[in-house]
Amino acid sequence: MRIKRQTIAKSVAERLFAAEAALDIAAARIAELNASLPLARLDARFAAAIGQEAIATSAAAVMLIAQTREQMVITHAHLKRASDDVGLGETAYGDLFKVVSHDQPAHLRVV
Repeated sequence: MRIKRQTIAKSVAERLFAAEAALDIAAARIAELNASLPLARLDARFAAAIGQEAIATSAAAVMLIAQTREQMVITHAHLKRASDDVGLGETAYGDLFKVVSHDQPAHLRVV
């Protein structure tokens, strides 16, 4: 049963990491777009009002991606807690460097 749980946890972890990477790529691409819009306007010598709506909505999209990314970080923490709850806490599936949360007390475990 433990092997099946580990297999399932690994599958979920792979999907989580893929979702996190996709959000980071989306954030970077939208940021590139946001940087290019005012420069394109300047290069084309258009009035400042031209494209303002596009700049505003693209900037809003960055904020939505940031909020979505924050929710995925929270989801990651919840999945880690669930992994600990079912006895898979000592298994590592992902990143080499982990963020230490100072909000939660450290727990001692027999390994």
